[in-house]
Amino acid sequence: MNKQVVVAGGGIGGLACALALARAGGAVDLLEQARAWGEVGAGLQLGPNAVRVLDAWGLVAALRECAAFPEALHVRDAHSAATLGTLRLGERAAARYGQPYATVHRADLHALLLRAVQAEAGVRLHTGTRVASCESTAERVHVTCENEDRFEGEALIGCDGLWSRVRTQLLGARPVRVSGHLAYRGMVRSADLPVALRQNRVTAWLGPRLHVVHYPVRGGEWFNVVAVVHGVLGQGHGGPPGSDPQSWSHEAQATDLRRAMGPA
Repeated sequence: MNKQVVVAGGGIGGLACALALARAGGAVDLLEQARAWGEVGAGLQLGPNAVRVLDAWGLVAALRECAAFPEALHVRDAHSAATLGTLRLGERAAARYGQPYATVHRADLHALLLRAVQAEAGVRLHTGTRVASCESTAERVHVTCENEDRFEGEALIGCDGLWSRVRTQLLGARPVRVSGHLAYRGMVRSADLPVALRQNRVTAWLGPRLHVVHYPVRGGEWFNVVAVVHGVLGQGHGGPPGSDPQSWSHEAQATDLRRAMGPA
């Protein structure tokens, strides 16, 4: 490849992008706005196709140390608890698709990608470095950051999230559309759950105005739970009116969630 590329954003997407470019022979400057590496959030699900990519990068062994590998996906009615559908995962998914279905905490996936990127000679990591502007010429892209650092390359790849500076530079400022859906997320120790709920599977509960998903992470020691409901931030959810929508983390109240889910 032998190309110089600038990657804006050091989250899961940015790290994966930088690793793929480096493995293909590219030289990468990765710009992360935070001053220290870290990741927030809770769990996420990785299909076999994503796990196959991690395997190609030699990261499946590290994934197995921190992830869970559910045996099935169950979809159930949130009111009646009736089973609406079941998809077998586990060994069946691995046999059919080449790798299993995995569930993992975001911070654990971010950490294993960061370790892999730090071991790549072709990647230079820059923290406390946020894109301010970029300009293209016939052959190069020139990037200026808020701290006045400058970078250039043959391409600039924006992995800087929903509030992307790179996208704004390319397409102009556009208002973010509020979806009307809010996600209440949390982590629960498996040992604190009833035995009947300590199952190695993904369960999705579907109901009017909501859906709830839970699954194991961290080798089954914890369960990730997310409840998606209708609502607007600052209007009965997540703080007072005017709460900053750019923040990924807002304090939630159980009473707000129960009200949004409606009567039992």
